[in-house]
Amino acid sequence: MASWLDPEDIERLANDPVRRMRMPAVDRIDFSKPFLPEEYTQLYYTPIYRSLHRQHRLRYNQLFGVRINEYIMMLEKDLVERLLSPLRRHRNVAGNPTLVRCLSTMIEEENHHYRCFVALNRACFPEIYRTRERYFSDLPWPTRALLATAGLLAGRFAFALWYLMAMEESSTALARDLSRNPMTETLGPLEPTFAAVHAEHLKDEVRHLQIDGTLIDLCLDRSSRARRVLNATLFKAMLTAVTRPTRAGSGVKVIRELVRQMPELSWRENEMIDAVLALKDDRDYQTSLFNRQAMPLTFGVFDRTHEFQDLANAMVGYDRR
Repeated sequence: MASWLDPEDIERLANDPVRRMRMPAVDRIDFSKPFLPEEYTQLYYTPIYRSLHRQHRLRYNQLFGVRINEYIMMLEKDLVERLLSPLRRHRNVAGNPTLVRCLSTMIEEENHHYRCFVALNRACFPEIYRTRERYFSDLPWPTRALLATAGLLAGRFAFALWYLMAMEESSTALARDLSRNPMTETLGPLEPTFAAVHAEHLKDEVRHLQIDGTLIDLCLDRSSRARRVLNATLFKAMLTAVTRPTRAGSGVKVIRELVRQMPELSWRENEMIDAVLALKDDRDYQTSLFNRQAMPLTFGVFDRTHEFQDLANAMVGYDRR
């Protein structure tokens, strides 16, 4: 079992304003600069990417950046409260009032993050987000049903905690990459405001990872063998839904929006969509989604979970240790 921060220490850190997210001003977005390291986008892993002109790669990068923001928002809006609220009543959690308060604070912070990323995306693309909060992550009904089910089952089958921890740690890896590697491979320096919002987001997420790990220990690792097996099976099934690009998915929506904004690319639209759909079998792309470099804490949890001995069958980037 891992050694996570004590809830009292987590609460103390959360009460320090310097260690909590503060939203920077977002009124000066530099649209001549990319929002992301290029390897965080899907088309980067396809042959077509390098054949696109720079202005097309730049706009694609920017659109994919707000798409990633939406996925952080989706996690915070559609999963966190559904998952954590019932866990406050879990028999292994409810007896620790400090941990319960930490969960309540985490839910409040995730709601704040959602509002921050709404503001950032509207500053980036006001035409897209003027009348909506999410555009690319309008989920198909099977995925919505999956997230709803994860919330409903949380009290007894908390398998989505593994996914929550992986996604939160992924967001911390992005924030660190934006800070440590401000120069992209072919598009020049990163947009500073976009990076600044993610740097602030990192402050809260490093604490949330400690809560995630504690909850996994209490609600999953201490459950019965049969329940652990079922939780692991549900988690691996969940991975299939989130790692395979689909024609109705957000990656294809980014391409359609790119073509809408830059219609000179219309003759390549189907080619780009087919390239993204082919990523379901691309090892480099699949590894980029879940890997030990980006998620060392989460992978450590996976390593200690006996029921994940075959996890690499569902998660290409997992190297069991």
